[in-house]
Amino acid sequence: MIKRIKNFSIFKKTVLFTSCIIMVVGFATAVISYQIQSNAITQILSDQAVSVANLWKTTIPSQDIIAAKNAANVDDPSVEKLTYLIDKIHEKNSVYSQGYIFTSEIPENRAFDPIAVPFSLVRQGFGYSDLYVAGDEFFSAFEHTVLNKTSTYTDIYTDQYGTWISAFSPIFAENGEVIAVFGVDIDASILNDFQLDLMISLLISCIVLFTVFFIIQEWGLRKVMAPLRGLFQGIHQVSQGNFDVKLVQTDDSELGELSKMFNDMTRQLHILFERVAVTSEQFGDNSQQRQELQGFEKALGDMENIIKQSKLQTELQRAERMNAIGQLAASVAHEIRNPMTVVKGFLQIFESKESMTKEEIEYIQLMIAEMNRAETIINDYLSLAKPDLEKSEVINCSEALQNVTDLISSYALLNNNISINMEIKGTYYIKGNNSELKQVLLNIMKNAVEAMKKEGVLTAGLFCENKYVHFIIKDTGIGMTTDELKRLGTPFYSLKEKGTGIGLMVCYQIVDRMRGKIKVESEKGKGTIFTISIPLYES
Repeated sequence: MIKRIKNFSIFKKTVLFTSCIIMVVGFATAVISYQIQSNAITQILSDQAVSVANLWKTTIPSQDIIAAKNAANVDDPSVEKLTYLIDKIHEKNSVYSQGYIFTSEIPENRAFDPIAVPFSLVRQGFGYSDLYVAGDEFFSAFEHTVLNKTSTYTDIYTDQYGTWISAFSPIFAENGEVIAVFGVDIDASILNDFQLDLMISLLISCIVLFTVFFIIQEWGLRKVMAPLRGLFQGIHQVSQGNFDVKLVQTDDSELGELSKMFNDMTRQLHILFERVAVTSEQFGDNSQQRQELQGFEKALGDMENIIKQSKLQTELQRAERMNAIGQLAASVAHEIRNPMTVVKGFLQIFESKESMTKEEIEYIQLMIAEMNRAETIINDYLSLAKPDLEKSEVINCSEALQNVTDLISSYALLNNNISINMEIKGTYYIKGNNSELKQVLLNIMKNAVEAMKKEGVLTAGLFCENKYVHFIIKDTGIGMTTDELKRLGTPFYSLKEKGTGIGLMVCYQIVDRMRGKIKVESEKGKGTIFTISIPLYES
């Protein structure tokens, strides 16, 4: 049931919610009204009984009561006189009132002995010789009257003769003592009839009012919800790819502003999707299947095409750059390497001569070091120009990482006092060139060591996930900004003073040849994490 209510429309939920509130409020109002009016009529009847008792007790002579108490039989003139007076109460007030007189003694067994009773009680079977056994309500009110010498009344109670409200008024002797109690009963069955009529009236009123309210509420809510229905229809049209739908702004309320914002949104979507479609056409994808698509499906297809073509163009540009650099490297390496070898040889001859001064030897050693650096750069260019594709073998990744870490550890300790942590989580194998993989790891680890100016920690890790072997190289160095990360691996871009960027570019090319990828995460001032992922080799 609750699940079905959750699936109701906003209109039905609003009608149901407000109807429930009105029903609860109406029911509570009816109950309160019923209780108030029932209490009011009960109080009126009680006050009437007390008034009758106080009024008619003044007509009863105390001498007759004393004589009736002392009389031996019911035919005594005093008893007949009292009975006549009590019957007059029944005659003068209403058919619902009856009076009686009891002695003022409070019986322990609650059995009251009457002094005088009306003929109406006699006709109901209650005689002078009978004792009236009282209930709690009757006895408590009678006792209160005698003890406090004041008039009082009972709540509604029921005995063997009917349903009553009784009022008691004390009758005093000349010395002020209470000699008897005059009681008047009001037939409370009329209250039940009144309550039934009242309940029926309130029920009919609630049904009429609720029906009128429901009709007015439904009419008003339909008026209020009309813009929302238009909005739902508009959203449905947009979801079908119709961006020309416009909502009518009927007023400046929140719903009116919502309609205005919806129109602005559809206009911007229309412009956006038109531009996406034009861009997709410029990329040259006019397949029959794509032309048959409409709306959002066509827009999503166009965006996928744009993303795909953008990636292809990026890869093409990268390949063109690599090709250009490779051609440049081939020509530069062959034209420069031989002269540099000659120059380096003569410098080494001059260094070995004993006639050279210490200062001249230092100059020659500096030139030889620069020649070595230039030779390293040329070798990097040669790696781009002529990659070693034939030496493919199965590589033990943990051994390769361990070997490279051993090579870099002394360099790290001597230069920057850097400690190295190893986190190898198994033995895994890949297919590729072992020397090239070590070149990649060594290059990245060396860059990590140089990125830590003073003390730091270099972490080298290895694990396997999703059929890829992941090499993790993490440093606590200077880190990189987002813009620096974007340019990482491009030709001639380096964060080092004498760097060319060719070394890291060669790393990207090697990993790419091994069908892997390099992911770099970095934060300025906190360090960098290189993740080299290469497909796992499974025999």
